Amino acid sequence: MGEQDTDRVALISGGGTGIGQAIAARFGALGWRVAVGGRRTDLLERTAELVTKAGGTPFTHPLDVTSADSVEAFFAAAQERLGPVSVVINNAAVAFSGPLCDADPGEIDLAIATKLTGSLYMARQGVLAMRRAGSGGDILFITSTSAVEPWPHHLAYAAASAGVEQAARTLRLELDGTGIRVTTLRCSNTKDTEFVTRELGSDKMMDANRAWFRHALVRHAGLMTPDQVAEAVAQAVTLPPSLQYEVLAPSPMAPTGPLPGTFDEFIGEMVRHHMPSA
Repeated sequence: MGEQDTDRVALISGGGTGIGQAIAARFGALGWRVAVGGRRTDLLERTAELVTKAGGTPFTHPLDVTSADSVEAFFAAAQERLGPVSVVINNAAVAFSGPLCDADPGEIDLAIATKLTGSLYMARQGVLAMRRAGSGGDILFITSTSAVEPWPHHLAYAAASAGVEQAARTLRLELDGTGIRVTTLRCSNTKDTEFVTRELGSDKMMDANRAWFRHALVRHAGLMTPDQVAEAVAQAVTLPPSLQYEVLAPSPMAPTGPLPGTFDEFIGEMVRHHMPSA
């Protein structure tokens, strides 16, 4: 499972945009065969182009992680085309900003089904495939800081992320001695994700950021990029097989200079560093 192994097959959920797309391209640069799944197949084609350009072999397939049948079909099709899977990346997620009392029940259901239930469906199929192959592998769960810190205005997503982290801890014990490595990658604030792009500048996003700043959950304008997250993922799954990161928690450094003292200063720093043309 070291980086020198250039003949691995990786399956990635939520591979059409943002972090999932960046992970796929990074794996392509390792020369891997990369299957990306998602609901919108038109976006997956762009990811496939990036994988090919980086030097990998892509495969795209429709995937709805909230459906066990869809996950099973994704694994079957990917392995028929690319070979036995040895890396599973649980990346798919849906989040909505706003306090719980304002949340639509359908949004709550979708956030939990996508992040938590979908991760379990993906991990289950990954374990079954790796056990059949008998050669071990990597199952990596992507969560966020909200899994371990109270995160107002993202309650359903935070609860789902916390559940994913507990699932990863438990699965790691279940798989002791199998050669299957289980890693949690706990992301801090990241820009250029689909969620951030969708809600950027909205009243809901501003209210959420105001609450996060008030509770010191965000202290500066530093944000990671999807490529930086992808680099951390690649590091985790290319460790020697005798080593593991149980939890890897990359976070952005604060921009050089004094930290913002007020919310208005914080927003000004965010605009200056990440929206220079605004």
